[in-house]
Amino acid sequence: MTGFVDRRRAAQLMKRAGIAALVLCAPEAFHYATGASIGPAGLFRRAGAGFVVIPARQGLPIGVVVADFNAGQLQLALPDAVIRSHPIWIEFATFDASRPAQGLARRIVAGFGSSGWTPAITRPATFELANSVHELKQILTGFGLERATIGVDLDFVPAADFSAMQALLPGCTMVDGSTVLDRLRAVKSPREIDLLQQGIILSEAGLERLQVDAMAGMRQADLIALYRQGVATAAAGLSHPVATAEYVTLGARLKSTDVKAMPGDPLKCDMVCTVGGYASDMSRNFTFGPPSAEQAELHAIAERTFDDGLASLVPGTTLAQVHRVATDSLARQGLRTYRRGHFGHGVGQSVFSEQWPFIAADSDVVIEAGMVLAFEIPLYIDRLASFNLEDQFLITPDGPVAMNRLPRRLERIG
Repeated sequence: MTGFVDRRRAAQLMKRAGIAALVLCAPEAFHYATGASIGPAGLFRRAGAGFVVIPARQGLPIGVVVADFNAGQLQLALPDAVIRSHPIWIEFATFDASRPAQGLARRIVAGFGSSGWTPAITRPATFELANSVHELKQILTGFGLERATIGVDLDFVPAADFSAMQALLPGCTMVDGSTVLDRLRAVKSPREIDLLQQGIILSEAGLERLQVDAMAGMRQADLIALYRQGVATAAAGLSHPVATAEYVTLGARLKSTDVKAMPGDPLKCDMVCTVGGYASDMSRNFTFGPPSAEQAELHAIAERTFDDGLASLVPGTTLAQVHRVATDSLARQGLRTYRRGHFGHGVGQSVFSEQWPFIAADSDVVIEAGMVLAFEIPLYIDRLASFNLEDQFLITPDGPVAMNRLPRRLERIG
């Protein structure tokens, strides 16, 4: 197991930003850089559960600070990395099965001793930031970076923790490295692309199950259950963990989740399927029985706008240009006052499926080969329908390649 970082690209981005290393501590960034979980300490979502040091100098290895409970796992996963550990609240020992005559308790106590612990040592209630930063300092010093400018993922680090880190690393100049990390993650590795493709495959399997078995009279929870069943069936035997999030709108007007689907109801299914920590995003639209003429027209507007915007989703184009094309397309079709904040976004490993960069009016990001972008045309019209047409695309040198296979048309169910 290794991380997903392109060290060459990382070096280029860091040089451009004037930093000598990235120091990352968000659990998602930790997994991105190492390919391994930060461990239970990361559940507290505070700085110090773990750190990853990615030096700009490609000749240096990656440095990792991790809880002692997880250090062995990280050493196996990253044999070439410099790994240091800090104590957390979990007590553990090595059991010696070769001396049964000594008794169980005695052999467990001996296991504590072999790991360097004594009865005089106590563990923290969770973990201490000072302990993990001390280990981080040792890595930085070993890399010759004890007085360097380092980029920290400040979009995650709490203000109080950042102040403590500054005090504990007085020789370093710490700046915001979040933009560098964002730009690094925007271009995906083949393994990341595979995980994102897997998410779409599973999500579409869930939507196919929903489309076949949905009936009028079902509640929103019943429809989501059908989708989840389809995902679970398709995911059987997959080695990566799978999770879903469903953003479903049933009916022309806001309904209670307990209200049953009725003939004529529209249904928006904006579905997120996460495989191995990577969240894929797509959306399809349905009606229970034939759509009304107005619903069919609304969806046709979305389809035409999607096609117009997709034609501009090519390398070398800015995301602002894509946003403008979609906005202009809607205006030509009569929706001149429509002002959507973004028409899509990056995808990847995050606590949410929407990840930088965004297809927004003010985005100067230039589309690059290797990006994976979710492109969407949402039209939420109260008393008519909430529709969102969304596909996920791999950007290639020749243009966007859809990861989806389901048609984008408005489908009838029930």
